[in-house]
Amino acid sequence: MFIFDQVHQLSQIQASPSRWHLFEWCDLAITPSFVKHCCQDMLTAQWTRKLPFLQQTTPAETAARLIHAFLDDFPDIDSEQYFVIDFCSGAGGPTPLIEKSINASRTLTNHTPIPFRLSDFHPNLDAWMPLASRSANLSFIPQPVDATDTSHAPPLVISKTSSSTSEHSGDHKSIHLYSLSFHHFTDEAASKIIQNTLETADGVCILELQDRSLGMLLLMLGEPLLLFLVTILWFPFRPLHLFFTYIFPVLPFVQAWDGVVSCLRTRNFNETLQLAEKVLGEKARVISEEHTAVKGEKITVAECAEWKFVGVRRLHTWPFGYMNAFLARKTV
Repeated sequence: MFIFDQVHQLSQIQASPSRWHLFEWCDLAITPSFVKHCCQDMLTAQWTRKLPFLQQTTPAETAARLIHAFLDDFPDIDSEQYFVIDFCSGAGGPTPLIEKSINASRTLTNHTPIPFRLSDFHPNLDAWMPLASRSANLSFIPQPVDATDTSHAPPLVISKTSSSTSEHSGDHKSIHLYSLSFHHFTDEAASKIIQNTLETADGVCILELQDRSLGMLLLMLGEPLLLFLVTILWFPFRPLHLFFTYIFPVLPFVQAWDGVVSCLRTRNFNETLQLAEKVLGEKARVISEEHTAVKGEKITVAECAEWKFVGVRRLHTWPFGYMNAFLARKTV
């Protein structure tokens, strides 16, 4: 019992009271593209593969259950046409698995599937086309999509309820999804994203697999060991991946550094809510705070103007890996 209490305390202690926007190697133009691609592939694998003993299910499945419950909270989800637009999709990340899981459940319960669309400022069509070919409900937007300026985005991105001045709104409703990407944006860019989202969408889901807790930082420092253990199993026929992990260990160093920086960059629920408050011009009202049976897990509900906001902190990797979600739904 003492050990579990100590683990719980480490997962609660904040390593920094505010976010640090340090550099990540995979954000830099000087970093070779093959290093970035290898890191993207490893991140996708970490989303979609389960680690024995440490995870009850994959992080992507944990996210899918969370998003499924979030979508069910929309009262007109079955009577209106909704699209989930995944921003900053990279090589696809967890979205194909999330889409498959959600729509399989909806089909079993006789509900209409919800289309998901991949998008990015640098569209990765080579990666997306094979993914889209495997599901009738997963496609992609081939044009560049700037998350900080959706007023010029394709019609699929913009809801028919949009309050923006864009001439490209569609005849549908949209929900914007950010999976392990929102922390990459500076506060200025993040403010623009929140403003664009609240103006052009009916909902938003921001998922992060990390936070600024001391326990999470300790978990990230173990990333090199994890990569040494799993790379040969997950990428046995990828020479570049194997060489730059076991012979010249660039990838373990890059991912450990970027992982720690990602923790320090991550905003908590209140910090993201403050960005929304600035856009909406009023203070949010906290409706409820609920701590679940699992220590460290928490659900916070707030309201501001015509929006309902939910913050969820949920364990995905024992002992310190908590998924942090920021969910918002337009209520009128």
